[in-house]
Amino acid sequence: MSNEEPQGSLFLMGAGGAATTSTAGQRKLRVAVFVDGSNLHHRLQDCGWPTNVDIAAFANRLAGARRVMGIYYYNVPPPRTHKPEQVAAQNRYYARIDATGGVMFRMGHLQERRVGGMSTFEEKGVDVTLTVDMLSGAYQDLYDTAILVSSDGDFAPLVEEVKRRGKRVEYVYFPRTQRSRALQRVCNISRECRLAWVVQFEP
Repeated sequence: MSNEEPQGSLFLMGAGGAATTSTAGQRKLRVAVFVDGSNLHHRLQDCGWPTNVDIAAFANRLAGARRVMGIYYYNVPPPRTHKPEQVAAQNRYYARIDATGGVMFRMGHLQERRVGGMSTFEEKGVDVTLTVDMLSGAYQDLYDTAILVSSDGDFAPLVEEVKRRGKRVEYVYFPRTQRSRALQRVCNISRECRLAWVVQFEP
């Protein structure tokens, strides 16, 4: 499941099944969590798991005992062709993420195309913004480990550059869903997400 083990570190299971890291004789490891919101949503649907995820709580479960330096969440507005109730539900979810605090919400945009008389929408700005955030954090030494929640193999070159800056990258994938072999190959650690880590907002 994983590639190489952390040097000088021991991975443990903490409360609620959260992953923790104990590093003897070293400062508490710093992590930053990068969540591709659309990718996360589809992977959760593939698993049959609830999608009303409390992003801050989820990120802290992924970090375990490590020090969380930043939580970044990336998504786009709902398509204008969605039903009004779907748009309203999505916007309410985004508002709850903002209201919890501690999450840097990066909003991309949708580009509409007409194909055969039908509207299709393509996400824009999400991948680029995530790349800039992770790279700038590595160059500014804002974290020791980046946790990437996305199965988009296009992030593989980003991971390689972050590692060249002396940082580690963990790839979080989901059971019974498509995973990126490119990310499994380049990331230091690949971890299968557990349902216990996917904390839901209260109704």
